[in-house]
Amino acid sequence: MSAKRSTSQQLLADGTQLMVDMLDRGMRLSVDAMDAARERTRGGFELPSLPTASCGCDIPPPCWYPKAAGEVTSHVCQGGTATLRIRITNCGPTARTVQVEGGKEMKVDPPTLQLGPMERGVVTVSQEVADGQEHLIWVRGCDDHFIRWTIETSKRGSDSCHEIDVEDCPDYLHHWYDHFYCAHPCPGGRRLQPSRG
Repeated sequence: MSAKRSTSQQLLADGTQLMVDMLDRGMRLSVDAMDAARERTRGGFELPSLPTASCGCDIPPPCWYPKAAGEVTSHVCQGGTATLRIRITNCGPTARTVQVEGGKEMKVDPPTLQLGPMERGVVTVSQEVADGQEHLIWVRGCDDHFIRWTIETSKRGSDSCHEIDVEDCPDYLHHWYDHFYCAHPCPGGRRLQPSRG
């Protein structure tokens, strides 16, 4: 009986010592890795950062807030005309009227589109060159979309035409963050109005 006890006690002691040795080696390896990292950063090198997973907890702008449809810069000769073609898609199941609004000196052709379900139409906006002007173009359908269009003069080239896509889609999803929005008045008592649906 005492021989069995001494054998099991010896196995337990050996197992315990093995675990202590493994923990000791792991700690030494960790310390060595930290020392190496410290040395690398002293020489001006940075350690690569580990990828981090996003929790998806960022709250985006509310669904009724105007949506940025893009930014475009046109380079045109002095006296030339910059042109922007806007392809608008009604990606909803019902017909919709879409209005496009530009600045006072802009020509918008046509200013209104009648789009059936899933239909696409094109509106052309043109502007004679005035150097360094930034314009806002509004596309108002199911949502309000805005395009920032900058027109700059250049020494070469002539007229300029760019294309941009606007997908006007209804949002049927109810998101967890929809409960966090409330109307905040602008300074001076004016309120931001939700887009027409």
